[in-house]
Amino acid sequence: MSFTILAHRVGVKPFDVDEWDDTRKKAKAMGLALPETEQRERAKASVDVGEVVLIGPTAETPVTVGSTVGYVKNAGKFVVNPFTQEELYILNDEDILVVFGKEQTNG
Repeated sequence: MSFTILAHRVGVKPFDVDEWDDTRKKAKAMGLALPETEQRERAKASVDVGEVVLIGPTAETPVTVGSTVGYVKNAGKFVVNPFTQEELYILNDEDILVVFGKEQTNG
């Protein structure tokens, strides 16, 4: 990653729900389009999801690089590195609302 995050900022690479939701990913691979549910539409309207890729030196947040987080919709600034075309959102640490954990299932 060829960015340096300053101050209390956090760099987040946004997810496309069709690429990280296993059910939607399988449906897309089979050529199916799943309709949005009312709950999913409501969630899309208020929270975005992404992966933390950089953390500034003074960020006060319990996230680590690689964490999957939900953050305030339309928060931060969208940045594209002009040399590598890498894209991410630069957020204030306080704009991160939730850190998601993967649940392990036995079976």
